[in-house]
Amino acid sequence: MKPLTYPIRAVAKLTGISVDTLRAWERRYGVVEPERDERGRVYSEADVLRLTLLRRAVERGHAIGRVAPLTVEDLSALVGRPPPSQPAEPLATPVAIGELLAAVQRFDLESLRRELTRLAVVLTPRQLALDVALPLMRQVGTAWHEGRVTIGQEHLVTAEVRSLVGALARLREPAAGAPRVLIATPEGDAHELGALVAALLASGAGTAPFYFGPGLPPRELVAAARRLHPRAVILSMAGADDREGVPESVAELARALPAGTACWVGGAGAEAARELLTAAGVVIFDDFDALENALLKLAA
Repeated sequence: MKPLTYPIRAVAKLTGISVDTLRAWERRYGVVEPERDERGRVYSEADVLRLTLLRRAVERGHAIGRVAPLTVEDLSALVGRPPPSQPAEPLATPVAIGELLAAVQRFDLESLRRELTRLAVVLTPRQLALDVALPLMRQVGTAWHEGRVTIGQEHLVTAEVRSLVGALARLREPAAGAPRVLIATPEGDAHELGALVAALLASGAGTAPFYFGPGLPPRELVAAARRLHPRAVILSMAGADDREGVPESVAELARALPAGTACWVGGAGAEAARELLTAAGVVIFDDFDALENALLKLAA
């Protein structure tokens, strides 16, 4: 498949850099070297990523002449996280969840991966979590219940979203000294959608997330907390059905965590066991907005 390219006006919309500024940056500083076709300049996904990072650096007070020679890795480290008070940005590019779902149904991994990668470049972590990952996984779950998607296809898209979490963590390296958070689902709960969304929100909020995936035993999380000294362990409890003992396991974990490490839990399973969990000192979040606000406060 031919690599995706974008004309200059599309790049201006995707990156937030005006066409005139973009041309000036290219002419004076050689920030990117676009190819040309019959329509004029065309930019690669790598160009869009680099330009987006440059814009963020300039917005933070760095002179374009000083940051233009930096590599993408150096720019990512320089940019760090957005200020906690930064308002949510409007979507810079349309998100066609139906097309992503269609790619899953066709087992078209290449198209799915390419589109998710493109969205990761142009959207904030919050947008990626709430406008892409969450609705996509919910639609896949609905399609599975209706028999339009197999369990293998559901696992495929989950693996891609999980990979996206790791890629975003590398792209948006947290600032030095950023508070650490550990994210997982408790032992006996294999549904990791909530944990994946939490990891994306944690990255966007400016914390340093460590994503451990689904079904981690309490003793493993406690051992990790003793080594990493996180400010919080975040667990997603998808539900209480067919997972006897999960609330008790989470309560046990909360009591065993080192001093200074909170236990934060969300999901339908947490609500069902609210009395037990709160008695053990667990903080329960009713929705992702509440979790994000807590993460922003933690990072600030």
